[in-house]
Amino acid sequence: MATGVRNPQLVLLDHGLYKELDFETRINYAALWKALVFSDAKSIKENSTKLGAGDDLYALFAGILTMRPWNRVIDQSVDHLVIQGTESERSELQMYASQYFPQISELLRRLPRVILLMLKTNDCLRAVNKALLQGSALEPFIIIGKISSEALIEAKLSQKRSLLGWLIVWFERIFLEARFLGMQLAVKIFQVRKDLSF
Repeated sequence: MATGVRNPQLVLLDHGLYKELDFETRINYAALWKALVFSDAKSIKENSTKLGAGDDLYALFAGILTMRPWNRVIDQSVDHLVIQGTESERSELQMYASQYFPQISELLRRLPRVILLMLKTNDCLRAVNKALLQGSALEPFIIIGKISSEALIEAKLSQKRSLLGWLIVWFERIFLEARFLGMQLAVKIFQVRKDLSF
C-alpha cells in the first residue's frame, strides 16, 4: 500500500511476456478448463492430449493446472478444486512433486512454449487469488469455467450457419448458465454451513 493512501491499491506489474494464442490452442485450453471445472475425465484427457501432454501424462497435466491430485480433479463434488492450504496439502503436493519429478520434466519438455507461458500465468493468478482471498475459494474456478464456456460457445456460434445450429448452441448456453448458477448456490450453502458451525 502506498504511503499516505487510505484505500488499498492493487498494483499490476508488467512482466513483458505476451503471446497471442492461435484459435485451436485457445479453444482446446478453454475446453480443458471447462472439463476441469465439471470433472469431465474424458474431455480432460482429450484436450490435454491436444495441448501436447500426451495420452500418458494428461492426468499429471490436469494436476499441475489445478494443484490437485487426479482423484480430486475428477471428484464430482462442487468444491473438488478448492485448495485449503493446510500443512497436509502442502506436504502432499511436495511428495507428488518429488515422486513424479521425471514425469513432470517430461511433460514440460513436451508442452509447447505457449502452454508453458500459460502455466506461469496460471501460477501468478493463483498467487494473487491466494493473497487477496487469504486462501483458496471456488469462485475463481467458477469464473474460469464461465469464461472458458463462453469462449467455446462463441466459437461454436461462429461456425454455425443454420437456425437450428444457433438454437442448439443457445440451449447449450442456457444449460451451462444453469449449471454455474447451481454451483454458485452450492458454494453459498457450503459457506453458510461453515459459518454456522463456528
